[in-house]
Amino acid sequence: MRSTSFCDGIKSSMNPDTIDSLYAQQVKKKLDAILDLMDEMEREVLQMRLGLIDGREMSVEEVAAELGKSPQQIQRWEEKALQIMHHPEIACKSQACNKNEQ
Repeated sequence: MRSTSFCDGIKSSMNPDTIDSLYAQQVKKKLDAILDLMDEMEREVLQMRLGLIDGREMSVEEVAAELGKSPQQIQRWEEKALQIMHHPEIACKSQACNKNEQ
């Protein structure tokens, strides 16, 4: 007779959809924390470009038209946002993480 550990019981009771949902929640939480490091325009541009708002990715030109800005402005905001995504620790040291310490 095989003894069942507590972890085995949990694993067997979790279906793949539950695991996917938990993983998606963790990813969203981490993404939200990084987006919070950005200023409003950087965040909005990145969300529109990557389809994070409604699932539809937008071109630089579409975002520019939607926000009434030039494509060059959109590209600058996107570049800065991507830098923050790739190196959130730099942005954290320089700005928003100080809010969390108060």
